[in-house]
Formats: sequence, structure tokens, C-alpha cells
Amino acid sequence: MRIYVSHCYCGDPENIEKAKKITHDLQVKDPENCYICPLIAFSHLGYNEIGYEEEIALCLDLLSVSDMLIVASEVSEGVQVEIDLAKKLKNADGEPMEVVYLEH
Repeated sequence: MRIYVSHCYCGDPENIEKAKKITHDLQVKDPENCYICPLIAFSHLGYNEIGYEEEIALCLDLLSVSDMLIVASEVSEGVQVEIDLAKKLKNADGEPMEVVYLEH
């Protein structure tokens, strides 16, 4: 499975480091699946460099080809947008995408 790891950013570089650690730990514990975090995947972009709408669209595109969503932080505006889309997306069985909340 491709598992999307959602984490708030809010322009705080410390959140990227937190997301890296969480994603790393998930991947090491579960090498059978592929964990992808947009904060890491798009870290080459500066905060709001191409605009919020463009940046969230990139994240949602990545989420749309994922099989599960893990919420790994508090729910920011962007994380909520990801949760809302995940609830609309269907898995291979026609069920809504599973959304899992990690304790933080």
C-alpha cells in the first residue's frame, strides 16, 4: 500500500523534522508498505513559494494515488483539506479511504 502521512507545516521548519522522524519510524517498522509525506516530498519548495492553492493541489494529487491517510499531527487547515478528500476517495474495495490518527 501507499500510505500518505499528513503533518501540519504552517511555515515551521521544525514540523518538517517531526514529519521526517514519524515517516522514517513508520517506514522502518513496516517495510512492506510505502510511506510518503508531502512535507518531505515537496521540501524543495519554500513555504508558500508557488502559493497555497498550488501547493495543496500537489499534496491532494499525491493523496489521490494513495491507499490510506495517516494524520500525524494536530489538524491544521491543510491537514483538514486532506482528511476531507480522503473521506471522498474510495479504495480498491469501493470503501472510503481509511484515515488513521496517530497520537502526538
